[in-house]
Amino acid sequence: MKKIILTLNVLFFTLLSFSQGIAIQGIARDDNNTAKTNVDIALTFEVYYLNASNTNVNVYTLTQTILTDSFGVFSHVLDIPNETESQFSNRELYLKISDGSTTISDELFKRVPLAYSASNGVPTGSIMPFVGATAPVGWVLCNGDAIPVNSNTEALRTLLGSANTPNLQGMFLRGTGRSPVNNQSGPGLKGTQSDSYKSHSHDKGSLSNETNGSHNHSFNDTYRSDGDSSYTVSGSRRFVGSKTSESDNTDSNGNHTHQIKGSVANSGSEETRPVSYGVNYIIKL
Repeated sequence: MKKIILTLNVLFFTLLSFSQGIAIQGIARDDNNTAKTNVDIALTFEVYYLNASNTNVNVYTLTQTILTDSFGVFSHVLDIPNETESQFSNRELYLKISDGSTTISDELFKRVPLAYSASNGVPTGSIMPFVGATAPVGWVLCNGDAIPVNSNTEALRTLLGSANTPNLQGMFLRGTGRSPVNNQSGPGLKGTQSDSYKSHSHDKGSLSNETNGSHNHSFNDTYRSDGDSSYTVSGSRRFVGSKTSESDNTDSNGNHTHQIKGSVANSGSEETRPVSYGVNYIIKL
């Protein structure tokens, strides 16, 4: 086989429907440039990227026997796993097609504007709420679990600087940096911030003691002497005679109030929170 002519517009347009695969169409020709009609050809498809050392890093490989038609044309859909979609979003990928040890085509995937937008609409590291217990394909739950180690998750692990997803259970998201509204700072990037109340005080409001009117208190001053002239009850008063008593009053105090001391009783729950609805946060691979 001499060469395969790829129909590139078909190849790249189908990136818009990634979950349905990548369609490839070509014509198989022999060394004399004659179409190879109605025969089986065994082709190996390899999707890869170049690392910092300019070495191929495999993303997906498939060897498939394909039947050409009466014009030598063949068509095939690469059923690439959805997990590899993040690689299209974050890397420049190549498609290599081989017939045994012979390389037929080795081309860079070229992004047209619409396809580029489709593959990068949700970049790696995007976080969103999700109503479901299991993350969809291409996403993982933000629950602190270990991120699977493979080429499809390398970009996320590098971005997070961690082997685990952020644990956002029971948390709200807040923008990092300083607010232009109240000049208060959110948590640092990929950091957390504890709950807190803004420092404040409370006025006494309408709290006061009830006013007690002018009043006095009476008490009994008892004494006895029974001939004992040395018995003193109050000051220099001396009493002689049988046991008896007399009533006295305290000095009167006018209307008055008393200061309040102590604090009001505790109330409320364990945290301050708005009305909320439970979701799982998920992060894009």
